Amino acid sequence: MEHATATELYARSHQQWREVVELGLHDSEDLVYGIMPLLVEALNLDPDHLPSLDLMSDMLMEVGAYEEATELVEKMLGLNPDEADSRKKLTVLMSPLEQQRRVVRAYLHQKRQRLIHGDIQR
Repeated sequence: MEHATATELYARSHQQWREVVELGLHDSEDLVYGIMPLLVEALNLDPDHLPSLDLMSDMLMEVGAYEEATELVEKMLGLNPDEADSRKKLTVLMSPLEQQRRVVRAYLHQKRQRLIHGDIQR
């Protein structure tokens, strides 16, 4: 996409992710990694683009890159400290190690359900 904005790149990645989730293919790391370049490009254009930070942190959580996801969520909270969803995500990521994977999976499942049922509109 020539001269795309961060918002346009995010919209493309969001749509691709929605399709992956609707098809039940969210466990495919290849598909998750295939979406990430759009988000990287969006964040290169606008490092503070909150929707891109949010979706990228979700993608990182999907592939088990919890430390990297935590860094993005902390950045999101730095930009918008009152964001309840970001606080919840950080709490999930800071779960005790023996529970972290289960808690993250439950969080991502809920978020995917909201995505396919239209509750997440960005």
